[in-house]
Order: sequence, then C-alpha cells, then structure tokens
Amino acid sequence: MLAIIQEPNADLLLRRAAHHIGEQVRDVLARRGSANIAVPGGRSVAKIFQMLRQEKVDWSRVHFFVIDERLVPLDHPDSNYQLLKDHFIVPLAKEGAISSENAHPFIVDPAVPDRGARAYEAVLADHGFRFDIILLSSGEDGHVGALFPGHHSVRDAHHGFIVMDDSPKPPAERMSSSLSLMLTAEIGVLLFVGEAKREAFAKFNDPAIPATDCPAKLVIGMKDATVFTDLE
Repeated sequence: MLAIIQEPNADLLLRRAAHHIGEQVRDVLARRGSANIAVPGGRSVAKIFQMLRQEKVDWSRVHFFVIDERLVPLDHPDSNYQLLKDHFIVPLAKEGAISSENAHPFIVDPAVPDRGARAYEAVLADHGFRFDIILLSSGEDGHVGALFPGHHSVRDAHHGFIVMDDSPKPPAERMSSSLSLMLTAEIGVLLFVGEAKREAFAKFNDPAIPATDCPAKLVIGMKDATVFTDLE
C-alpha cells in the first residue's frame, strides 16, 4: 500500500513524517519485542531526528542501522552515523531514554576487501537480519541510499551490505544496503524534499520508469510505504 502526503511547508512536512515514524515504531513494538530502523543522512533527515525525539516511544527497544555510509571514520563530518548520533542518540541517551549501544555504526575496515560489510551483516544478523522500518531520502536523480540509477549498485544481487569505489555521486567510496536488504522492511518512509527533487518525483510517479532507473521506486514493493513531499 502506497500513500503520498503532500505538504508545501517543509518544516510541517518533516514534523508529520516524524510523527508517522513514531506511530509505526509504536505499532511494531506492540507486535514484537524490538524494532530495527534503517536511516540515511541529509539535512532533512537531521530535522526528522530532532522531531522524532519528541515522540513517546520506548526507544530502549529500538535499534538503529545506517542505510548507507561514506567510507569515512565515525567522527568524520560526512558520516551518516555521526548525524544520527548527534541529532538523536546523544540527546536521548542524556535523558536515559536510549543506550548508545542501540545505534550500530558501519565501521570501515580498510584491511579487508569488503571494507567491513560482512562484519556489519553479522551485527544485523544478531537482530534478525532485517529492517522493520526504513527511512529513505531521494536524491535529485532518484537514488536512495547508495543505489544509483543505471548503476551496478541497484542491480547487485547480494543480500546484505555492498561497497563500491565508483559512486556516481562523490565521494566515490561508499557502502549501501542492497536492494533486497532494503526490501526486508515492511514499512517504508520516503522523502522528496526541495525543488531540486522535482524531476526525481516525476520519475517516481511515472509507471513506465523501472526501479533500476529510479531506485526510490523500491518502496512500492513494501507492505506499507508513505511518501512525504513538499512538491505538487
């Protein structure tokens, strides 16, 4: 089931997205002992993190993974994990609402060919090797995570985490959840925020364009998917 929420006020839109995620987390926790959420980076996502802290959720039962990551140290300003840590985990941990151990970073290991991807899969395996909820933010070309249109990343059949050294969007070296791993999520939340995303949103709404040319379309295959956009 796909729903599209359109709200021209970007701040209100992100607040509605945060509340929706909060509702979905509460629903998953009511059915299961814990929940796995996979998140990307970006300015809009940082705002959602800030708003999500206000949701009444038992965060101690929620585990966070990064959808994708630049192959940089954890404390690097470009790290998606650092964004999650600064805008969500640290503030809630100070309140005693969550343990810092509930946020699982991708740790780059330059000594192995997969840069640490198999090790990150082992961490996810300890939590069921699935995502319950996935938050995605579309790029201007329709990419999500580090799955890019017409690129081998979106066609990679590996079920887990993949790495690349030829990302079409700098930096070239990135890690990403594979397409099949993203599709383990039963709940998807997808953002198209800002005028720069208009072409991507048009591709998303064009039934003639396959997911290989607009990876954001992967959410259509989920049990419950909601698109939030400030575009008309």
